[in-house]
Amino acid sequence: MALPGDGHPLTRQLTLPPSPSGRGSFSTRGAFNALRLAAALLFCLLLGACASIIEPDHLRVCRDVLPALHGEGSHIREIRYGPVTARKNTVRIDYLAREPGQPNLAHYATCGFAGGGTDAARFELIRLETERGPLSAVRLMILQRWWLGDARMTADAAARRRAQAAVPEIPMVFAYALQQGANGLAPAALYGLLASAYALVYGLIGRINLAFGEIAVAGAYAAVGIVAVAAAAFGLVPALILALCAGAVTAAATNLAIGRAVVAPIVGRRRSGQAVLVATVGLAVALSEALRLLHGSSARWSPPIASDPIALVRSGDFVTTVTFNQIGVVGFALIIALGLIWLLRRSAFGRSWRAFADDPGMAALFGVDPGRLVALTFALAGGVAGLAGFAHAVHFGSAHFALGTVFGLKALVAAILGGVGSVPGAFLGGLALGLAETAWSGYLPIEWRDPAVYIALVLLIVVRPNGLFDTNGRPA
Repeated sequence: MALPGDGHPLTRQLTLPPSPSGRGSFSTRGAFNALRLAAALLFCLLLGACASIIEPDHLRVCRDVLPALHGEGSHIREIRYGPVTARKNTVRIDYLAREPGQPNLAHYATCGFAGGGTDAARFELIRLETERGPLSAVRLMILQRWWLGDARMTADAAARRRAQAAVPEIPMVFAYALQQGANGLAPAALYGLLASAYALVYGLIGRINLAFGEIAVAGAYAAVGIVAVAAAAFGLVPALILALCAGAVTAAATNLAIGRAVVAPIVGRRRSGQAVLVATVGLAVALSEALRLLHGSSARWSPPIASDPIALVRSGDFVTTVTFNQIGVVGFALIIALGLIWLLRRSAFGRSWRAFADDPGMAALFGVDPGRLVALTFALAGGVAGLAGFAHAVHFGSAHFALGTVFGLKALVAAILGGVGSVPGAFLGGLALGLAETAWSGYLPIEWRDPAVYIALVLLIVVRPNGLFDTNGRPA
């Protein structure tokens, strides 16, 4: 049997003590040890010269060829393999094949490749011989193109399978549940982030801006455009930083303009919040149509980012995986949410925001500028919505003008679920909604998922209008 791999050459160090005479001569025992070492090294060199050195990629590709040489349903059993010493980058496999209704017959396949080592050409099969003779160039091309496909992709898939086989094995019910949880974390974080934008505005002025979904989509379009343009010129990380800034600034400016031109005048003249709801619904439709006219009705796509699966656990052939993209989106949303909570509880802006939300008149008497505070809040809420749009575009790799309606409504459900005046509650509501949606998709008919979400919203407003995390009317 041939020895696969590069082998493990034996190396040893011999330290010879100086002789008593000080002239460095060998003693009889030292000479004998030196002769033994020389013989061992010579044996290892001879063994290494005789050992079979096979490229693992050559052997794998040649093994992948064998089923194509026989009929469907054939049983193949490998006997031995080894390099062909007379030909460079060539491997031979001897095997037994039993086709349906036929006896076991001995066969061999000799595969020659265009390169070896770390050369990319090591995947290119340029020669294939069997006991019936060499394959023609046409058959070899068909085999390479339609059977083997892209050998590099095959090698990557094989590496992933080996990595997946090394992860712990758990019962199927737990592996599937863990996969659903991993799938739900990123959408949950996105809902929570946009729900926090709702909570910022509602907690301050007691009004709901129903255009936040379209504002987030405006940020997503800006992010996708920047990534597509800047990634090739500056690299992925600088492009993502630029996209983050572009999405946040675009959405912040849009929401600030809405606050000053529409919401503030309506709130100043009317006590009821219905006028703001109607006005922002109209703005949502106008923004959606403007995005469609500017960017077209087709989705804008960005290249996939950090989407390679990472195996966590498995149950048989089912492997629970997560991606760095999912981890990054969840971590990003958590950082933004924690930053908002810190800003509202520890900064001068947060103290002014909470004072004005509790009692606007008293806050004004203590020096809080209402106009400046409302403008800053609308800009901050718009920036948060833009960051949610940026994270959505990075996670799903696309932006579409019609996304805002569903995204915005579900974030509003999350905000109400957690308490629409509470930023921490709104974020937790988003996490709860996203995980519940994913669980429904994994275990129940997916076509009933969205109706269930909106029915739950109706029931929540009837039974507990202040949300699950009621703050007794005080913003948090």
